[in-house]
Parts: sequence; C-alpha cells; structure tokens
Amino acid sequence: MIKLRKNNDNYGDFAGDDKYYGGNGFDDMDAGETVDDGFDMQNPAPAAPVDPSPAFGAPVTAALKIVNPKEYKEAMEIANLLMNGNTVLLNIESIAKDQAIRLLDYLSGAVHVAGGLMTKVSKTTIVIAPKNIDVSSIEAMVSGN
Repeated sequence: MIKLRKNNDNYGDFAGDDKYYGGNGFDDMDAGETVDDGFDMQNPAPAAPVDPSPAFGAPVTAALKIVNPKEYKEAMEIANLLMNGNTVLLNIESIAKDQAIRLLDYLSGAVHVAGGLMTKVSKTTIVIAPKNIDVSSIEAMVSGN
C-alpha cells in the first residue's frame, strides 16, 4: 500500500506580497474609493461617423455598363463594376481566346462572390449582373427577340 502525505506549500496567505507590491495590496484598497482611469462616463465618446459609401454589392446608381475588354488585365475593373451593383454587358470579340477564357474564369468567381449571375446571350456577348437584377429584358434586347 502506498502512503500519500500532504504536501505543505509555502504559499500561505501571500504574506510576502505587501513587500513586493509596495505595502498596499489589492485587499487593502477601499471598495468605495474611486480611481481616475481616464474614462469619463458622464460624457461618452461620440458615435462613429456614418460611412456614406454603400454596402458591398449595393448599387449606387444601378446602370448597364458596356465593356469591350482587350486584355485579361481588365478583369478586376470589370469585377469592381459588378461589385458596385452595375450590370455589365461584356463583349469579348476583341480579346484573344486564351485571355477571354481567363477573364471569364475570373469574372465567374466575382459573380459567385456577389451572388449574381452570368448569362451568355450570343457567341461573344455575356451579361453579368449582381443579385436581384432581372436580366431577361437585356437578353431579349441583345438576342433580337
């Protein structure tokens, strides 16, 4: 059988703390005493200014933007149009095929993030719209119906 003995610790009632902390430990502090912590509860800080810019994806002025990209480098600018709530009519006939594929891949990711839709309305024309935008009239106009 193993005998366990009680380990006497030397922590006691923290008797040495007064010497270490300057003689006025936390227990000696008067509960009614107030300490100036630099915060003025009578005059709280003013509310943060309201940001006048619209929320992500909220249209400032929902508009139809017609874009004829020449290079893949224009993808971010086109995605920003979508993110700002614009519908984009994208004409990809003047861009090289490999760059057009990269551009459409990038924009499909932006459409996914924005919750919008991307619709091919002709061989070289794509409509990209943010969520809550009906593109049926644009599709009909472009396809000639």
